[in-house]
Amino acid sequence: MITEDYVSFETAKLLKEKGFDESISMVYMSYGHLRKLNRYDSIRNSNYNDITKNYFEYTAPTLQMAMKWLREEKKMGIEINTNFDLDDDSKWHYEYGFCIFQLSGSFEKCAECDYDGYKTYEEACEAAIQYCLKNLI
Repeated sequence: MITEDYVSFETAKLLKEKGFDESISMVYMSYGHLRKLNRYDSIRNSNYNDITKNYFEYTAPTLQMAMKWLREEKKMGIEINTNFDLDDDSKWHYEYGFCIFQLSGSFEKCAECDYDGYKTYEEACEAAIQYCLKNLI
């Protein structure tokens, strides 16, 4: 079964610090527990955004939602790359890396790439989002 991949607790804190303020049904409690808002949470407070701002500490977007926010609000595009290589036994294996592009202004100063060999696509997405939040915003 395919499941959604949410940003980590650390990334959720960075997103909030950098201005991410979207209504999302998944939140992190202040101690890092991921929780889905239910109908009772919505009824308890008539303003959905007040719930996530006051009752819960951090909204928890999916990786793709965070990447879209970076693209649309901060004009930073993230590209995930697959790197293929032969291992010592002459078997093909692959790892992931990322590049970040500024989507406005000069193209010369925009590319930041990391090909450190992330084991999963999602790990590379998380690393790219964190890189943007820590170093470019």
